[in-house]
Amino acid sequence: MKVMLIEDDNIKAKKIENHLKTRGISPQEITRASTMTDFAAYQKNDIDLFIIDCKLPSLDKGTAYQNGQAILESIIKSGNNNALLLAISSYPDDFPELRNKFEAHGCILADYSNEDGWKSTLNHLLIQLNKNLKLDFLVFCALNEERKPYIVLTPGHSVLRGGVDCYDINIGKKKGSVVLLPQMGLVNAAAVASLCIERFKPSLVCMSGICGGFEGRANMGQLFISKMAYEYQSGKRTSDKFLHEQYQVTTDNITLMKLQSLLQSDDILTDLEDGFRGTRPSEPHQPEIGIFTSGSAVIANQQVMDEIQELHRKVNALDMEVFAIKRSAELSPYNPPCICAKTVVDLGNAEKNDNIHSYGSYISANFIIKAVAFFYQNV
Repeated sequence: MKVMLIEDDNIKAKKIENHLKTRGISPQEITRASTMTDFAAYQKNDIDLFIIDCKLPSLDKGTAYQNGQAILESIIKSGNNNALLLAISSYPDDFPELRNKFEAHGCILADYSNEDGWKSTLNHLLIQLNKNLKLDFLVFCALNEERKPYIVLTPGHSVLRGGVDCYDINIGKKKGSVVLLPQMGLVNAAAVASLCIERFKPSLVCMSGICGGFEGRANMGQLFISKMAYEYQSGKRTSDKFLHEQYQVTTDNITLMKLQSLLQSDDILTDLEDGFRGTRPSEPHQPEIGIFTSGSAVIANQQVMDEIQELHRKVNALDMEVFAIKRSAELSPYNPPCICAKTVVDLGNAEKNDNIHSYGSYISANFIIKAVAFFYQNV
């Protein structure tokens, strides 16, 4: 969320900025314009909310004039039609003259001396912005451990939007959020992903984290990027056997080619591990494009793993969410491309442990960050 505060009075500006911070707006998201010259310079920025002072000097240390209408008209003519507008003025006697023109353009007038009033109005606008917020990309993580690397690797801030736990970040010039699911599993992943895709309308959806692998088809600590995912639980159970119905979702060819190009670097694993401090796999393994299968249960039984891998002769990795994330993106009316990358941290048998969970979470998150940047190159 980008806010421009057009205000020459430092005390007034500080009070408004402090209130914005209490509502989850970080200092990096607030642009201050104290003169008409500043406003002209910053106006080209992508602004979601303009907070306007009706009287503003043209230059530094200049005299403040009634420039509110000029500011408002400039915003309208710039084509920033989706931005919300609030004028907080210390001169309410001017309101009768200004009201018709300001409110005709959707700009609310608020008296600065009525602190409860302008704060309440500002709160309502921020709630509206949260509902209408559009993000370039979304990343989903099932565990807090899987999301932690993003906090280390990318500066951002946490915010709760309508019950959704978000960590907002920028990758290059694109803005997005890393969403923590309330619980693991297909149902939670499908419900939250569908809600977020509908609400934020991203042009790219991703998931990172850790997963299980099939022995002989995956190695401990190996990162897999999904080219296809299916659900191993769907089908019909008769009295003596289970008849599997293989519903699958594939990654589109253009996105897949971009991912394959990204993996061609000989130094890709070194780059992904850069900065990690902790336990690593006993042997390094190059990341690969692979096939995922998803279900609702954590599996620690070799017989069950053997039964599942018989359903597809080339399946590499098993998890609890990838199919749901990819299917949610596919069914969305926006149909954004979907990139899912997870690191194998067990082979689905009784020998499960947490030794390389942090490593797996770190390199998968780092890959997604690089993949997002690569995806938007020349876009």
